[in-house]
Amino acid sequence: MSLQAVTGQLYLIEGETQEATAVPGLLAQPAPNKAARGRERDSLFIHLALTGQPGETAVLAQDLLDIISQHFFQSTGSVTAALRQAITKANELLLRLNVSGAGESREGAITCAVLHNEELFVLQTGEGLAMLGHNYGVERLPPKKPDRITPLGRSAGLDIRYSHHRLETGDLLLLADPRVAHLPSQTFAPALVDTEIEVGLGALADVVGPETGRFLLVEFTRDAPADLLEITQVSQHSGRQLAAPPSPTPLRETAAEQPTIPAMAVENKARKATSDAAMGMARFTAWLADLMARLRPPQPAEEEPINRPIAASVAVIIPIAIALIVTSVYLQRGLVRRMSEIKDEMRQNIILAGEAGDDQTQLRDYYATALQLAAEADRLNPADDDVAQMRQEIQEELDRQDSVTRLVARPFYTFGESVQLTAVVLREGFNGGIYTLDGANSHVYWHDTDETYVNPVSAVPEQIIFRGQALGSHIVNNIVDIMWRPRGLSVSREGLAMLDDTGALLTYFSDFGDVRSISLGFASEWQFPTEIANFGERLYVLDNGAAAIWRYFPDGENLIAREGEQSLALPEADLAHARDLAIYSEDGSLALVYDDGRIRYYDTLSGRIKWDELTLLQNGFTLPVLSPTAVKLIGPGANASVFVADPGSGRIVEISRGGLVLTQFRAADENGRELFANITDFAVAKAPLRIFVTAGNTLFLATQE
Repeated sequence: MSLQAVTGQLYLIEGETQEATAVPGLLAQPAPNKAARGRERDSLFIHLALTGQPGETAVLAQDLLDIISQHFFQSTGSVTAALRQAITKANELLLRLNVSGAGESREGAITCAVLHNEELFVLQTGEGLAMLGHNYGVERLPPKKPDRITPLGRSAGLDIRYSHHRLETGDLLLLADPRVAHLPSQTFAPALVDTEIEVGLGALADVVGPETGRFLLVEFTRDAPADLLEITQVSQHSGRQLAAPPSPTPLRETAAEQPTIPAMAVENKARKATSDAAMGMARFTAWLADLMARLRPPQPAEEEPINRPIAASVAVIIPIAIALIVTSVYLQRGLVRRMSEIKDEMRQNIILAGEAGDDQTQLRDYYATALQLAAEADRLNPADDDVAQMRQEIQEELDRQDSVTRLVARPFYTFGESVQLTAVVLREGFNGGIYTLDGANSHVYWHDTDETYVNPVSAVPEQIIFRGQALGSHIVNNIVDIMWRPRGLSVSREGLAMLDDTGALLTYFSDFGDVRSISLGFASEWQFPTEIANFGERLYVLDNGAAAIWRYFPDGENLIAREGEQSLALPEADLAHARDLAIYSEDGSLALVYDDGRIRYYDTLSGRIKWDELTLLQNGFTLPVLSPTAVKLIGPGANASVFVADPGSGRIVEISRGGLVLTQFRAADENGRELFANITDFAVAKAPLRIFVTAGNTLFLATQE
């Protein structure tokens, strides 16, 4: 039997029990018949305290409870998201009433708890107070008084505190009046630890003593029959009378003629897995029985049994099948348990990050831990709504901390699983078109689009180059990088340039669809070429193995290496560890990024560094670049800026040529994960901003909303 909820309420004024059919500000409600998807088995418990006398605020309190209940049970998605939206709606109503001046201003404290499967989700704002009793002691919610408390109804921005708990049978939840917050947590142990709700209510009255307050006590148990009503309230406790609504069906009795205690049955995912496995086993057994009946039809009593080998095989198969089914059940239970633990740890890290204040290091450590847990959860269950919601909350907070512009991303085209995209280039001009490089297989693709690049003309890209292709006397080997090569004084036709690691530059001309191959000098000295760039019709090749940038000059349609000028001189550039380069088209200044997070912007005439990653930390960076993969110089003249892709921090950074951080971009993929955390290359089109990103086997398009 799954966990069920039994509730009781206690209303004291200066220690005296008040008789009332309903206590103002308290609510215990199971899901209504027409609850939204995901809310069908949830139970909602609320404690709302408003400033002023209960008689004056009873109607308002009930209105707020109705709003929270209605919005929660009509909302889909995660429990925390639905509950947060419901609390926000109630806050908006109270805030409007306060601002209107129609009556006396009211502020509030609220604790909302939801029983979901065998998990408890608690959201609190203002001075909301709750206690959770386990068999080992009492847990206070929140564990300590928050540094900042914003009451309900004071501001549009709420400080909502979250907590999550895995429940066991016998646990008790107390939603308490904030006026008893001064009492130590262990004072409530007699009412919450190793007890039942009837006894707990009496002990609670003794603990509170002469205090005034309203209390909602919830016991989580498997004792009550599941075919009775879902939630009722205990109306008496030993030695004291407690007002309660009538209960139509008796549930359990005590010597003092306790009233009925209906309960709520909640299905658990692990138990569902057990049920499904058992049903599967039953179907399998039925199949075996049918099989044996077919193999061995009824025989006369005097005949000997037949098909003994088959019967022996079946006898072996049955225990193996049972073992497999039992193993699958335990694996499923383990997965559910681990997912619950991960979500609990994520929430705790989010809470701790919220309490870190101005300590950015601690805040980011907590969020980083939570994101690592989210990655583990994705491997176990990629479609979990709670994990996606918490990841989004973390991303929004980090975006706010870092002044990040959030982009909306969608897959532009997805290739087969064997494809690994490593480069993307936009065709310049007014006709559109995108080129992508599958670095794993040395295939180059042409995506025909309209002039915006956003709308493909054909559904499937065209393959224009592949490894082993014969181009005259040249056989295509490994294509390491691609770039757009514009028309110039020497170059008569523009096209896509592709670097073959055997020492050839291949150029695809889209106007007639032809490909030309030219050999590059000094290619015998290449060791590990990785990137290409161009400036003034010259070609530059970054070679990590030789720790050099090879330089080739135009000679008509060909390219030549001049003696003594075959490489670019950049003293102390550490080119063996450079990841990518970009050259400014107007003065030849050069940007280099390194695997370890270094960024260098050089004046190539003098070889002097104009700025580096330390300059950026002084000019707008809150988080350094960690492991950049690509750098681009985008835009003409004074409007040109440097774009750096950094999967280590999951962002693309835009920097002015003077070394000032302009913008930081983030985007999420279709599963809610940071898209730029897997970026291999990108291309940028401005006005409006469109960023094309390669990640794995997919080309993505990221735009501003």
